[in-house]
Amino acid sequence: MTVAAAAFAAVACAASDERAPLPPAMAAELATVVVTALETGSADPLLAGSDGRLVCVAEPFGADPVDAATAGDVTTVYAAVLCAEKRDGVAFEDSSRVSTVVAVHRSSPARVEAPGDGAAHQADIERIFPEDLRERAFAGHPDPGAGERELAARYTR
Repeated sequence: MTVAAAAFAAVACAASDERAPLPPAMAAELATVVVTALETGSADPLLAGSDGRLVCVAEPFGADPVDAATAGDVTTVYAAVLCAEKRDGVAFEDSSRVSTVVAVHRSSPARVEAPGDGAAHQADIERIFPEDLRERAFAGHPDPGAGERELAARYTR
């Protein structure tokens, strides 16, 4: 029954030119990929000039190739992220934070693309994200309150 439902959802989404939502287990695995890329790589795409450690949470909303069967098959992850710069003696409430969307290209090393602010934002979204994911990219994090609570919990660990 589950396979039939998944097949129907994939066909229905293909017919409407929308991607099927990522399966929960794959989304969780890809969230870890995104967070690892952000926290172990350069903070430049998100917090330019940062000298603290980046702590992030991610909510993946798409992946390429579209027909990837497992997280290991994914070459690019599209996600909404919330990040904070963790510095000694700075409480979460006082930390520098950013909420944005990113594309994480799973190369070696991983490459992160994030849209710029202001006038560059729309053009960057259109350049970075596939057409069928742009509306979702413009929307940002689906539940900022929950994301902020999750980020605060990670920050204080």
